[in-house]
Amino acid sequence: MKDLENRLDALEIKIAHHERHINDLSDMVSEQWKMIEKLGGQLSKADARLESLENNSAGDTPSLLDEKPPHY
Repeated sequence: MKDLENRLDALEIKIAHHERHINDLSDMVSEQWKMIEKLGGQLSKADARLESLENNSAGDTPSLLDEKPPHY
C-alpha cells in the first residue's frame, strides 16, 4: 500500500512539473506572437514608406535624397 502511495505521489509531482512547463511554454509562444505582430506592422510601415519614396523619385523633379552631397 505504501508503494502505491509513493508511486501516486511521484506521478502527481511529475504532472505538476509538466503543467508548469506547459504554462511557461504557452506564455513564451504568446509573447513571441505579440512580437511577430508588432514586427509585421513595422515591416508594413517600412514597406509603404519605401514604396512612397520610390514613387516620388520616379517623377521629373529630383528629390533631396537623389542629390549628391557637395563633396562629390
